[in-house]
Amino acid sequence: MARVASARRAASAALMLLLTASASAAPADPYDTLSRLIGHSKAELIQRFGQPGDTVTTIDGERLFYETLDTGRAGGVSGRNTRAGGPGGFGLFGYSFRCKTEVVIADGRVRAFNRSGNDCH
Repeated sequence: MARVASARRAASAALMLLLTASASAAPADPYDTLSRLIGHSKAELIQRFGQPGDTVTTIDGERLFYETLDTGRAGGVSGRNTRAGGPGGFGLFGYSFRCKTEVVIADGRVRAFNRSGNDCH
C-alpha cells in the first residue's frame, strides 16, 4: 500500500513539473509583459520589444509606438509584420488585423501604455 501511495505522489509531482514547464514555455502575453515593465527603464523595454516603429518627444517625456499588421486573402497567403505601415486589406476577400501599442516614457522609465486595434490580444 505504501508503494502505491508513493508512486501516486511521484506521478503527481511529475505531472505538476510537466505542466509548469509547459506553462513557462508558452509565449508571454504582451499586455502582461508591458504591465510588468511599468517603472522599468526605457532600455529594458527596447531590449524586450526591440526598437519602436516611431518615437515622439513630448514636453513630459516620450511616446514610443509599436505596431503589428497581419494581412492576407481568404484562402491565400498571409504575413505578419511589425512596425508596418501602408494600407491594410485586400478588398472583398482580404483581411487586415492591426495592433498599435503606445508606451509612455517619463524620466527614462516606462510609465503607462495603451493598445488599440482589432488584433490586440
